[in-house]
Amino acid sequence: MLYTPMPWEIVFPEEVQSEDQLFFTIEGRLCQIRRGADGWPRIERLISTDPQDYLQPTWSPRQPLITW
Repeated sequence: MLYTPMPWEIVFPEEVQSEDQLFFTIEGRLCQIRRGADGWPRIERLISTDPQDYLQPTWSPRQPLITW
Protein backbone atom coordinates (compact mmCIF):
# COMPACT_ATOMS: atom_id res chain seq x y z
CA MET A 1 0.00 0.00 0.00
CA LEU A 2 1.32 3.42 -0.89
CA TYR A 3 0.23 6.62 0.84
CA THR A 4 1.42 9.75 -0.90
CA PRO A 5 0.10 13.23 -1.69
CA MET A 6 1.72 12.99 -5.14
CA PRO A 7 -0.54 12.53 -8.19
CA TRP A 8 -0.81 9.05 -9.69
CA GLU A 9 0.91 10.18 -12.92
CA ILE A 10 4.04 11.27 -11.06
CA VAL A 11 4.33 8.16 -8.89
CA PHE A 12 3.66 5.76 -11.78
CA PRO A 13 4.73 7.49 -15.00
CA GLU A 14 3.67 5.92 -18.24
CA GLU A 15 6.66 4.23 -19.85
CA VAL A 16 7.35 5.35 -23.35
CA GLN A 17 9.34 3.09 -25.64
CA SER A 18 11.27 4.80 -28.35
CA GLU A 19 12.38 3.02 -31.48
CA ASP A 20 15.99 2.90 -30.37
CA GLN A 21 15.16 1.61 -26.88
CA LEU A 22 12.96 -1.50 -26.55
CA PHE A 23 12.31 -4.26 -24.02
CA PHE A 24 12.66 -7.89 -25.08
CA THR A 25 12.69 -11.23 -23.32
CA ILE A 26 15.80 -13.13 -24.40
CA GLU A 27 16.36 -16.66 -23.11
CA GLY A 28 13.88 -15.97 -20.31
CA ARG A 29 15.54 -12.72 -19.21
CA LEU A 30 13.99 -9.29 -19.62
CA CYS A 31 16.45 -6.94 -21.31
CA GLN A 32 16.31 -3.32 -22.34
CA ILE A 33 17.87 -3.11 -25.80
CA ARG A 34 19.24 -0.07 -27.60
CA ARG A 35 20.63 0.11 -31.12
CA GLY A 36 24.27 1.17 -31.03
CA ALA A 37 26.03 3.61 -33.33
CA ASP A 38 27.24 0.66 -35.41
CA GLY A 39 23.64 -0.49 -35.98
CA TRP A 40 23.81 -3.62 -33.83
CA PRO A 41 21.37 -4.02 -30.95
CA ARG A 42 23.09 -3.89 -27.57
CA ILE A 43 22.00 -4.72 -24.04
CA GLU A 44 21.30 -1.50 -22.16
CA ARG A 45 19.91 -3.04 -18.96
CA LEU A 46 19.17 -6.52 -17.61
CA ILE A 47 16.12 -6.92 -15.40
CA SER A 48 16.33 -10.21 -13.52
CA THR A 49 15.71 -11.59 -10.05
CA ASP A 50 18.47 -14.18 -10.42
CA PRO A 51 21.80 -12.84 -9.08
CA GLN A 52 23.72 -15.33 -11.24
CA ASP A 53 22.51 -13.57 -14.39
CA TYR A 54 24.45 -10.45 -13.42
CA LEU A 55 27.69 -12.43 -13.11
CA GLN A 56 27.57 -13.73 -16.68
CA PRO A 57 29.47 -11.54 -19.18
CA THR A 58 26.86 -12.35 -21.84
CA TRP A 59 24.31 -10.14 -20.07
CA SER A 60 26.57 -7.21 -19.21
CA PRO A 61 25.67 -3.74 -20.54
CA ARG A 62 26.87 -2.72 -24.00
CA GLN A 63 27.18 -6.33 -25.14
CA PRO A 64 26.15 -6.68 -28.80
CA LEU A 65 23.43 -9.18 -29.59
CA ILE A 66 25.05 -10.58 -32.73
CA THR A 67 23.64 -14.08 -32.31
CA TRP A 68 20.17 -12.78 -31.56
